[in-house]
Amino acid sequence: MNSNDTQRPAGPDQAAGPATAAWLVRCRNAGWTPGQICVGLVEHGWDADAAAAMSLHSLRSSDRHQLLYNGLCWGAGLGVLGAGSAAHIALTAGRDPVELASAITLMLVATPLAIGCGIVARKVESNEAHSIWSPTRRVLFATLAACTAVVGLFRLLAYTFEAVAAAVGADGFDFTPASVVQVMVTICLAGPLFWWSLSEWKKSSVVHRSLTSVGRVERDTSAPQLAGTVGA
Repeated sequence: MNSNDTQRPAGPDQAAGPATAAWLVRCRNAGWTPGQICVGLVEHGWDADAAAAMSLHSLRSSDRHQLLYNGLCWGAGLGVLGAGSAAHIALTAGRDPVELASAITLMLVATPLAIGCGIVARKVESNEAHSIWSPTRRVLFATLAACTAVVGLFRLLAYTFEAVAAAVGADGFDFTPASVVQVMVTICLAGPLFWWSLSEWKKSSVVHRSLTSVGRVERDTSAPQLAGTVGA
């Protein structure tokens, strides 16, 4: 590495300069991932947001597995929704068998799809380091986490209110073991799904990974040391 490597890069307003573009080309050709590039920029003084945006521009192709990640996220979300709905319907007095059958069918179809896509996704990500930076992957997991939080919180509030209202003797509410089970079903299904989707989203978040990686250095020991200035 020559002395130019320690120079502070130009600011974000000059991020698209020829020198930066040439540096990105060398990084890309050396096989660096956006996470490694972002860490390198941040270590040279770049703002994390500007570094993240620039590192994502370095990708040749980052979205070759859209169908796979759509199957994984939709399958996981609908599978949990079907399982939760089936449990809630089964615990409700005077349940409609057609609604119960629909919820169970949704669960039985979506869950194997999610499992299959999950297995394939892990193999793809272990073989293709850049696949984890897919914009589709990032957006889908963020959406899944948000939807799980909203739906899970809404159901948790509704069933907790019913259980508490029944416990304090409010008119029209009967306290039964099913009231407590309804709450537990929501927590046990929505909680793990939210945590998993949030964790997967963090893996695809360049800013998050760069900020947590600077200082402990995200690069592998085999990562190339590229010469040249970063910036204009």
